[in-house]
Amino acid sequence: MVQHEEIRAAFSKRLKTALAAKGIESWGAGARLAKAAGVTPKAASKWLNGESIPGPGKMLAIAQELHVRREWLQYEEGPMRAPLEHAGPNVEIGPEIVTPYRSIKIVGTAQMGNEGYWYALDEGDGVVDVPSRDPGAYALRLRGDSMAPAIRSGWIAVCEPNHSWVPGEYVMIRLVDGESMVKELLYANDTEVSVMSVNDAFGRRTIPVEQIENIHYVGAILPPSKVRV
Repeated sequence: MVQHEEIRAAFSKRLKTALAAKGIESWGAGARLAKAAGVTPKAASKWLNGESIPGPGKMLAIAQELHVRREWLQYEEGPMRAPLEHAGPNVEIGPEIVTPYRSIKIVGTAQMGNEGYWYALDEGDGVVDVPSRDPGAYALRLRGDSMAPAIRSGWIAVCEPNHSWVPGEYVMIRLVDGESMVKELLYANDTEVSVMSVNDAFGRRTIPVEQIENIHYVGAILPPSKVRV
């Protein structure tokens, strides 16, 4: 998982840059981040050390605390801070206010089998509007009850292949033998990926990396009412 390690390391570097720009000393950085994001100092330390990346809500809280743009902090998109046009010298720049909603095409319908595996993939239609900045984002309509009650039949999964994985959130995993599934990510390292089934009846599974073709972050699960034809 070299690519994932590089993503974490790059985020850690941007985080330290933002802390330095804010004038926060390294010895107090973990406590400051922990308080801002509502996490333990240990969790904040992992962000600083490049061991993990915060989820969307905590990412926004950190950006607001450090007065940087969330897009820059998370993806290194654009400037670190929003441009200051009509403010006096005593006005501190805050994060840019944006509405990143865009239309994501539903590319298929995934029929769910035992333990949440997909055993057929038919054509899909329609679009959903979501706040995704991933240019490769796509949506799947999910059929079947194997993931209930967390995900119901007919709901839509929005997958973001360029988004970093977030432990505790959903990922779409495709194995080299063609099996696909939606799972909760527990952890990932260079040798294995550990996940939990969406349906509690099926429990935890650890998958060797050589069996995995790809893993895509699931950025949103939407009800059928959000679909536009």
